[in-house]
Amino acid sequence: MVEKFKPFLKDVPFSLLLTLLVIICVEEVKPFQTEPTVCIKDGCLRGTVLQNSVGVSYPAFLGIPFAKPPIGKLRFANPQPNDPWTGKYDATKAKDACIQMITLVPMAPLFGKEDCLYINVFVPALEVRDAGLLPVMVYIHGGGFLYGSAQTEQRDPARFMTSRRVIVVTFQYRLGVFGFLSTGDRAAPGNFGMKDQVMALRWVKKNIRAFGGDPNLVTIFGESAGGSSVQFQMLSPLSRGLFHRAVSMSGSAISSWSVPIENPLMLARAQAKVLGIVDASELSTEELVEQLREVDAVELTRSTERLKLWDIHPITLYHPVVEPPEEPEPFLAEDPRAAWRRGAYATVPWMTGSIPNDGSIVTQTIYRNDSLVGDLNSKFVNLLPLILRTSITKEKLARLRKRFLKNTPPSKWITKDNYAEITKLMSEAWFLYPMVRSIKQHHASRKHTPTSVYSFQFRGRYSFSKLYTGTDTPYGITHADEMIYLFRMPLLFPEFPPGSPEAEMTQLWVKFFVDFATHDIVDKVGTCYGEKCEVMTFANTNNRYFPVSKRLVPGLDEEMYSFWRSFLEDK
Repeated sequence: MVEKFKPFLKDVPFSLLLTLLVIICVEEVKPFQTEPTVCIKDGCLRGTVLQNSVGVSYPAFLGIPFAKPPIGKLRFANPQPNDPWTGKYDATKAKDACIQMITLVPMAPLFGKEDCLYINVFVPALEVRDAGLLPVMVYIHGGGFLYGSAQTEQRDPARFMTSRRVIVVTFQYRLGVFGFLSTGDRAAPGNFGMKDQVMALRWVKKNIRAFGGDPNLVTIFGESAGGSSVQFQMLSPLSRGLFHRAVSMSGSAISSWSVPIENPLMLARAQAKVLGIVDASELSTEELVEQLREVDAVELTRSTERLKLWDIHPITLYHPVVEPPEEPEPFLAEDPRAAWRRGAYATVPWMTGSIPNDGSIVTQTIYRNDSLVGDLNSKFVNLLPLILRTSITKEKLARLRKRFLKNTPPSKWITKDNYAEITKLMSEAWFLYPMVRSIKQHHASRKHTPTSVYSFQFRGRYSFSKLYTGTDTPYGITHADEMIYLFRMPLLFPEFPPGSPEAEMTQLWVKFFVDFATHDIVDKVGTCYGEKCEVMTFANTNNRYFPVSKRLVPGLDEEMYSFWRSFLEDK
């Protein structure tokens, strides 16, 4: 379907292109010779056949329900197991994304449905599947707990199928207010989106053997909020035994943008107020939740934007919470920073990594607009405590200026010329420091499991900066760019030409992840032993015969770590 529209869409603005394709595009599948069928505990499934990166067909089972639709009384409630079905379930087409509004994109498209808890299973060629149980890789999508989906238009795992070594599972979970509203008590304990993830992992544990997958060799992996989710799943008692390896990419459960909301009831009442709910401040929590259940889903989604503090920020307005003590089965019973520090999490092989410029997801939404740059400059000092989730003193401001803004006039903080400096600040504070902090605490907990670290620095012809800014301005490598080399994304980017540097990067990158899912340690390198880490670094070269550099860099950034540890005064 994407190919059909290319002549029409070539001159359409990118933000409008995204809106149109998300709404109309459930990608057509190619005709197939046989009808793959699998029977699980809930009933039998009729799948379809897709093609991988080299034109080899493989079975896919799309849009399988793993929980009841979270609508009506199940809005703001823990997910419930779905009912079995009779007959053969049509698993040939993906379902709608969870309802969301992508505020990062100019013209902020709103799309999706509340009924969105569906899972997809992709299996290598049938003859491989029948040879024995395969390792399973379960992908948790990112999007700031606010947007994202498992639709193949955005995350097509065809490249993994080329390896013929793993089964890939993708799924969706509730987002924004639907997934994370909390009243701080039993009325709405919160973390519904995270519990959706747990429900999906339980589904995999129960059913994946029917597809030829090994339920005892499951790797979870995700990027950005998906990377944070992976670490949250490592921490949650609800997830014990549901996975056996974990990869958190450019996201951490102890980042300032993902740690628990301190007063979720205040946010819930504020949400009700912007919707015009009468006496929102005085209603009991039960009455508050009932009133919010009656609000139209589109209206509820749009109203969240009126809670932003500045422009589209904070991007992650809703995120996980520590659940009340009376909750019988909490996803999160304590602050993740405390739990991770004392080693209260799953002991499994773990890989983590980042892009040096991950903070670009924040800065590119600002620097595309001169008026936003000027406005943020005037409000920067007041917003900084909210951005970094810590107290700010004159001494701290001086330290920030000395480290990041040596070339910025003393009277200014944000200028049109210091994009790189502010991006470095956000990258370190929001991504690199929490990652290194997690690694160091992991070592201190004496977790005797393989730990691997990577740094993705390869810059290709496509970038998510086009999505974030709505322009073709080159910004260098950008947050989420590494995902372009794991998944095909026909909605956003064309496929790489065979033999191109990007095509070679995809082969190396997918192998890197598949090796971890099957061997624990990637090529026995890029690993941490004791206090020392070797970081597997991917970058460009000037050699046209070997355009991708894959090399070990010894050690973590200790100077960066020391600066932020003292600045943020970790609890």
